Amino acid sequence: MNLLPVVAALVLTALTACSSLTSGPGGRGATGPTGTRAALEAEQERLAELFEGTPVVFAMQPDGSLRVAVPLRYSFDPGRHAVKPPLAAVLDRVARSQRTEPTRFTVSAPADPNSRGLSLATDRASSTRDYLVARGIGPTRFSIAALQRGDAVEIVVAEDAPH
Repeated sequence: MNLLPVVAALVLTALTACSSLTSGPGGRGATGPTGTRAALEAEQERLAELFEGTPVVFAMQPDGSLRVAVPLRYSFDPGRHAVKPPLAAVLDRVARSQRTEPTRFTVSAPADPNSRGLSLATDRASSTRDYLVARGIGPTRFSIAALQRGDAVEIVVAEDAPH
């Protein structure tokens, strides 16, 4: 097992805890689709740079949402749904940047490769959501999805739909 990504994520967790986060354009009073999209684009650049050299993917989607993918082996132990430290490092950073932004989240998590049923996948998606809620993201901002197959936990951050 290559421990380099795990060690890198743990080091980044420590560094992130010591640094302060500057809010993106959306955090300075910008509202509406362009302000939120610009804030998500800026955050995508910051996160991609911060986690450079790790297997974590931060990608802007054509619809303006930000897709975050963390490989399953760095997210959860086999048969478990407790968030592992590398996933926690990513979630901590996402929570800090999105706590006051007008965004919503879709959390998708897979079951283990040879698992049957979606119970474990549902528990993993719920655990990921609960981790973010514990860090200040409102629980009504989430939807979760359990995946029978997959190799990554995905969090999609999108601007909140107008009410």
